[in-house]
Amino acid sequence: MEEGIVRHWINTPVRYQHKIVEQDLVQCKLDHSLFALPGPAQRHREKDKLSSEDSAELAEPNKEEIPFEIMLDVVQFRPEDIMIQVFEGWLLIRAQHRRRMDEHGFISRSFTRQYKLSDGLEAKDLSAVFCHDGILVVKIKA
Repeated sequence: MEEGIVRHWINTPVRYQHKIVEQDLVQCKLDHSLFALPGPAQRHREKDKLSSEDSAELAEPNKEEIPFEIMLDVVQFRPEDIMIQVFEGWLLIRAQHRRRMDEHGFISRSFTRQYKLSDGLEAKDLSAVFCHDGILVVKIKA
């Protein structure tokens, strides 16, 4: 009887199936970047991963290469509904709007996002832009 490897494709995003075929499945099991949406932070992570595999010696990561940037889809909220705070090393983004009438009845929405900041970052380093298409971009310069 021949042995075969059965891969569970349903748990793997389609855009990364070729990576799992090339690697051992155990290596990819806890790789959470497989489930992240591709974006600027993802590209930096892949570059860092490739450079760390190529170099045999461990080096200090260069913190100034990767800017801290968050992009949130907040199209359902107005700018006055959104609150951004820096508190005890955490970036807190909250949004809430009161009950509104829509085509199905009354609706209210709210969300909270929390991000751990690096040591030394303060509120004065923060900038936020609310784009016309409903995207909130929060940047912190290091």
